[in-house]
Amino acid sequence: MPALSQNARWLAIYLPRLATDRLKRSGRAPGDDRPLAIYAKQANAYQLTGVDKRASELGLHLAMSLADARAIQPKLEAVEAEPEEDARALDAIAAWCERFTPIVVIDPPEGLFLDITGCAHLFGGEDALRDMIVARLYAQGFGARAAVAPSPGAAWAFARYVRKPNADLEALAALPVEALRLDPQAAALLRRLGMKTIGQLKDAPRSAFTARAGERAMLRLDQAYGRAREALTPRRPPPPVFALRRFLEPIFTTDAILHVMQDLCADVVEKLDIRGAGARRLALVLFGVDGRDRVISVGVSRPEREVKALIRLFREKLNVVAENIDAEFGIEAARLDVVHLAPIAEAARELVVSEEGCATPEQISGIADILSVRLGAKRVLRPQVHELHAPERASGWRSALSETKDAQALKPPADGVQRRPIRLFSPAQPIEALATVPDGPPIRFRWRRVLREVARAEGPERIGGDWTEGDATRDYYRIEDREGRRYWLYREGLYGEADTPRWYVHGLFA
Repeated sequence: MPALSQNARWLAIYLPRLATDRLKRSGRAPGDDRPLAIYAKQANAYQLTGVDKRASELGLHLAMSLADARAIQPKLEAVEAEPEEDARALDAIAAWCERFTPIVVIDPPEGLFLDITGCAHLFGGEDALRDMIVARLYAQGFGARAAVAPSPGAAWAFARYVRKPNADLEALAALPVEALRLDPQAAALLRRLGMKTIGQLKDAPRSAFTARAGERAMLRLDQAYGRAREALTPRRPPPPVFALRRFLEPIFTTDAILHVMQDLCADVVEKLDIRGAGARRLALVLFGVDGRDRVISVGVSRPEREVKALIRLFREKLNVVAENIDAEFGIEAARLDVVHLAPIAEAARELVVSEEGCATPEQISGIADILSVRLGAKRVLRPQVHELHAPERASGWRSALSETKDAQALKPPADGVQRRPIRLFSPAQPIEALATVPDGPPIRFRWRRVLREVARAEGPERIGGDWTEGDATRDYYRIEDREGRRYWLYREGLYGEADTPRWYVHGLFA
């Protein structure tokens, strides 16, 4: 994914005390004013990998040996590092940040990137958004710093090395070379070469320092200034189209959510119209005040781009899942994601119903969508017919929401006569049949203990068996008895072969 584009805005979040803050939130940290530190075994020695604010004020710092730290502060509370728990905490914070933008990138072990391009105005601007995130993380027990810049690299540097809230790319020049996200060895090498600040590195002969510090250092320099793109992987794939609303006061009721849906659907439909596409699958994400997300998904059988149709689907879905939303403290924001979109052929929108009482494909799809929402996508099916030789595999069922490519490819017979019944017995039911000539149609047959006299017969339609399976040849006949009932019979095998042919009823015509 290109990280930098014209007018791109990135917000970097830095959680310098993530490990100790997590412990304090979990209640495992001492309740008094004793300093807290996290340690891990590195290079055959126990070193501090995290310190809380109290420990920092007492002179403890990262990479200090645990023995030295305890010698300085005998009351130090030291806890062994739990990197997996820290990663889970960071992922939970990233999930919480998705209420501000759908593009959130985890930057382990203690950072996040948020693509706020086009989103900041919904929260009062970039400064207001940054201050809101920091304040709310602090309220949750996490100390954080954040910064906004045109590139992820610059935002990362400002969040860690600049105290000034508003900084532009010119401010990078005064920062140390470590602000370029270099590994310690590369940063140390640059310092030995006399390059202490980013500005010095920027103005230095490029080829000479590339040979010494490596191409990665120069790439990081270019990425920070926006001269090179940076590939970042969001926590979740970003939706191609989305709309976001934040509320001044939390909402609680289904009616309030549906009222917001009007605006969200209108925004989404406008974007879809520009793309010439419709939504196939949508997800409404409700962000609760309690930090939990509620996701309500709906699917449609054909690309949809009508506000009323989308509202109707979500109304049906909300009626089903309203009790499970559990918005005890209210919903503070909502985002509508078009998870899957598909192009809409303009000709399809101009279809006109010429016969009254005949349902259009749009109407049938609308009914299927509503039933799928109410009953579940797996319970609403459409018949499906394929252009296959074997009758057993020529028909079946598919989800009403699945693609209709196969069904559309099969055209009805030119004369309107259905040669095969829609529904078949599985397996075919054996019968006793009597024919006047060996390879001819039966004149009477017994099925389900009832003798049936044949009035008319048509056929045969010969279907060769699968030679790899050793299947016998079948001769199919369309039969009508004297009561007007119509059958689809077949004789399995040919006279003169080793096995005597057998007769079966394979289906009934309506």
